[in-house]
Amino acid sequence: MTKMILRKGIYLLLTFTVSFPLFGQTEKVDSLKKELIGTWDFVELRDNYNNKVDTIKSENGFEIPKGPLLTYRANGTYSKQFTPTNTDKGKWYFDTEKNAIIHFLYYEKPYSLAAKYLIDHGHAKQDENGEYYEIITDKVVELTENKLILLEREERQRKFKKLEK
Repeated sequence: MTKMILRKGIYLLLTFTVSFPLFGQTEKVDSLKKELIGTWDFVELRDNYNNKVDTIKSENGFEIPKGPLLTYRANGTYSKQFTPTNTDKGKWYFDTEKNAIIHFLYYEKPYSLAAKYLIDHGHAKQDENGEYYEIITDKVVELTENKLILLEREERQRKFKKLEK
């Protein structure tokens, strides 16, 4: 009887010890939300009153909201294509607690002036391979198999539709 209790105690202790480090941790591979995988095309931008935004005032005048074309891959990489010659690339995962997509935007060499500034002023992080990146978080308002709405500056919502394969 004592041996059986001792065995159960050791078993429980080993089970607890082995599983304890897993509590509260999110495995990035398991956090690739399957609904996100694919390519997403921009549909529209809405303001915090749910009005459609046709133009945005910026330092350079007025801009028409468009893009980017988003692509999330099952291997944990992504791209955000703003123009044919301007595409951000990096790694991603979905943070279920924050309901957000976490992007690791990697800077391409040779570094642009903006990337050099961010690196020099400590705004960029360096990975184990010496590559520099910044973390960008997109809060998800709604996600279905075919619709993605992201929250951005000034409480605007950017809506995307999934492209067919």
